[in-house]
Amino acid sequence: MLKNYFLIVLRTIRKNPGYAGVNILGLTLGITAFLMIVLVVRYELSYDKFHSETEKIFRINNELRLSSGNYKYPTTASAFGPALLNEMPEVNAFTRLGGAGQQIIIEVETELFKEEDHFFADSTFLEFFNFQLLRGDRSEVLDNPNTAVFTETAAMRYFGTLDVIGKEFKVKGNNEINYVVTGLLKDVPQNSHIQFQILLSIETLRSLGNGLNNWNGQGFYTFIKLTDPIHASKVMATMLDLRDKNVNKEQQNIVNPDLTAFEDIHLKSNLRNEIVPNGSMDVVYIFSAIAVFVLLIAGINYMNLATARSARRAQEVGIRKVLGAYKKQLVSQFLSESIMLTLIATLLSVGIVALLLGPFGTYINKSLTLDMLLDLEVIGLLGGVLLIIGFGSGIYPALFLSAFRPAIVLKGKLVPGMGSSGFFRKALVVFQFVISIVMMIGTTMVYNQLSFMKNKSLGFQKENILVVSNTNQAITPQLNTFKNELVSHPNVEAVTATLSKPGGLRPIMFVKSETVIDDEGGLNLAGINIDFDYMSTMEIEIVDGRDFDSNTPTDSTAAIIVNRQAARELNLEDPVGKMIEVQNFQGQWERKRIIGMIDNINFEPLQRKTESCFYANFLPNYQHLFIKLGDVDASETIRHVEELWAKFAPAQPFEYSFLDEDLNALYSSEEELSQIIIYFAFLAIGIACLGLFGLASFSTEQRVKEIGVRKVLGASLGQVLFLLSKDFATLIVLAILIASPAAYYLTNWWLQNFAFAVDITVTTFLVAGLGALVIALLTVSYKTCMAAISNPVKALRSE
Repeated sequence: MLKNYFLIVLRTIRKNPGYAGVNILGLTLGITAFLMIVLVVRYELSYDKFHSETEKIFRINNELRLSSGNYKYPTTASAFGPALLNEMPEVNAFTRLGGAGQQIIIEVETELFKEEDHFFADSTFLEFFNFQLLRGDRSEVLDNPNTAVFTETAAMRYFGTLDVIGKEFKVKGNNEINYVVTGLLKDVPQNSHIQFQILLSIETLRSLGNGLNNWNGQGFYTFIKLTDPIHASKVMATMLDLRDKNVNKEQQNIVNPDLTAFEDIHLKSNLRNEIVPNGSMDVVYIFSAIAVFVLLIAGINYMNLATARSARRAQEVGIRKVLGAYKKQLVSQFLSESIMLTLIATLLSVGIVALLLGPFGTYINKSLTLDMLLDLEVIGLLGGVLLIIGFGSGIYPALFLSAFRPAIVLKGKLVPGMGSSGFFRKALVVFQFVISIVMMIGTTMVYNQLSFMKNKSLGFQKENILVVSNTNQAITPQLNTFKNELVSHPNVEAVTATLSKPGGLRPIMFVKSETVIDDEGGLNLAGINIDFDYMSTMEIEIVDGRDFDSNTPTDSTAAIIVNRQAARELNLEDPVGKMIEVQNFQGQWERKRIIGMIDNINFEPLQRKTESCFYANFLPNYQHLFIKLGDVDASETIRHVEELWAKFAPAQPFEYSFLDEDLNALYSSEEELSQIIIYFAFLAIGIACLGLFGLASFSTEQRVKEIGVRKVLGASLGQVLFLLSKDFATLIVLAILIASPAAYYLTNWWLQNFAFAVDITVTTFLVAGLGALVIALLTVSYKTCMAAISNPVKALRSE
């Protein structure tokens, strides 16, 4: 029986290659897209799962509750880990990572390297987690001060060999420290949110006199392992008790620890200062919905085309019934056809995915490998897709076709697509285009938001700003001399220095003001450390007061410029000339005079609101030099800067970037989302149009005699085209009306993630709707034009 069904399927494909080709192509595209997205989603969900007992691991966060709002960080004081291990039997291990984000210069023999991907790690780190140690004993490699563990990549970079155990290197700085390599790690998997190249022993910090049991510091990523995850709430209560015992009451508003489950960090934690930019559960939901919808569109194509071509199979069904075939046998036959076509499409999809997976993974910067295709869950999912699509898309055509009454169809009275089947098929077409139009509108909104973030005026100059890393403060002692030499170059317009780039880290500074009654002592502003020429170099307008002046001695010690938000929070309607107090890093209060006010420029990424801040020269610490270039030869100017750098700081490597590119990198996740949605939205509408093309083909074939009669009676070409296209156009317009409110709701939900977002305009909906309509009409135009210009004599001769 199965062999018979198989032969019938092959014969059907051979007799109707166009119909079979459209169906197989649609299903192949749909299953390929589904499989690709599934692998991306599985990759996102696989983060950190290679460690053992991840369900028992939690990270300790800390929240600063301040006057300007609450700020949550993934780091906490160094004392919490050891204290919890001592206090609670439910905590059976902890480990910490410190020193994140610090640039260090490593000297190997006489060669210098800049390194940012390193941590100071507890000796328990490699026992706590399951990073693969290739050489060394994981219980000992970080036990002693001045020891280090390298990854394979770091070993090759610094020593040119993997045989690094026992090799020595030096970390340059004010206190040069010698280290010895005691372990070699396999490169950290890309699906780990903890990324590093080098681990330095945290005992080195202890040997230098840095306390590792501090209750007020904030700089340690601390992970604890519980005996059972149900103890998490008890641990949180104990952490608050420990805070109350060990932190001064006036400082407790900045120490509010809580826990994040380790498995949730990548997709559900998006705090400031995460080790790497995390993913988003929202994006996983969006991708999953796209995968299901693309598969649905492909399945609907099959149903529509199968029922539309019922006329050609009506007599076959009638003859089979006359010859004694039961309905269940006919149903089995049509279902086997559907499953066979789906199987062919699935095999083709697996082959296409195998070919494209590597390049696609590289393009979206994810490590997608062929091994993922061999995963039992993926194979099981493909089996499920085969059955669901094969059975689901085939069951309605099977029941529809097998229900034909032989006495009627053999008389040729059956008009295919009549009654409920016609309505159902139209409803499916509308459903397909509703999904496609929602995706088109969503794609347009994601693209618009991305363009908005990249191109929005931030209130400062970001183009042609060369950013040079001032590692180890190499230039700071000679900053003015270096600046003077730079500006003598005709293509250098201005030079300034700052502690952090826009979008980067900046300290929260506590302030006092007579105009603000603050019972909790939590009034604060973001402090942005700059030198005198920052405002002019960055073209930031002083809306009230004046800029810093290097000829005014007090400007370097007692002057600040605030933004409008800070003036509002300080209750200062006319802030210029007013005095406030700022707490320095030694805990002392310093009086500062406000000499100017600027607008609320966006020094934060546009996902966040503009915070209150002040600009001042309060630290002799500049991590970056900003060099404003002219419009002449940038490459030649950079070479000049590099030569000058080598003259002033020969022991430090020269590294640079451009500020606009650094800012755009803050939106990499939105860029990635935009790219994926654009590709799969076009794929979805392409599959839907493929089905529409098939329907148009059958529709025009069925109406060929009607067209002939109309042309004989004098119908023009335009009238015939309108007749054939209006039904399809009506369906697309109906789809636009249904899709618009759904798309509005979904895009509005997504835009809630941004403090600054584009407006949702009617134009976007009109363009997407008209685009879908034009694409649909172009899809059917070939068949309708061919029918409209055909010779009516040929159509009527067979009557």
